[in-house]
Amino acid sequence: MKIGDDALGVSKKDAIKIVSLVIVTYAILSVLLDWLFDRSLEAWYYYLVKGLLFGLFFSLVFYFFIKKMTKGILLKLDLPLEEDETLEAYGVANLFLSGQAIGGKLGITQDYLLFHSHKFNFTKKTVRIAFADMQSIKPCRTLGVIDNGLKVKLADQECRFVVNDRAKWLELLQVKLK
Repeated sequence: MKIGDDALGVSKKDAIKIVSLVIVTYAILSVLLDWLFDRSLEAWYYYLVKGLLFGLFFSLVFYFFIKKMTKGILLKLDLPLEEDETLEAYGVANLFLSGQAIGGKLGITQDYLLFHSHKFNFTKKTVRIAFADMQSIKPCRTLGVIDNGLKVKLADQECRFVVNDRAKWLELLQVKLK
């Protein structure tokens, strides 16, 4: 069963948060730089318009870049399965492990949560996490803002995944933990 699209999705609510943060950050940086270098400031609406234009432009470019980079990953990337292992569900995901973000594909088999990186990563990695070794699976936020993360707690470490349709992943994984 395929979960989500072949691109990492962001809800409209989270997209509005991100764009607003970019607009405000850019406007504040513009004010600070003008004051530091020129010791003069423009009217407040100048910075607001500048922030809006930059925020919208940056967000659209980022959106199309992500769509293009992730297009077709589900079709091109196969999860390495062991003998007698069947894939029950899969989808595009990012793995955050030891401060490093790794893009690829996440899958659920009978006994494992399986992640395999795609070829665009510097680090090529396959991670197999046995359901028996998992202590808990909880939802989390990416960058503290976006509601699309899963936190998998093991005895000695913690893995975070960014996924599409987090609710479906949580539902399937909770069944496996029982």
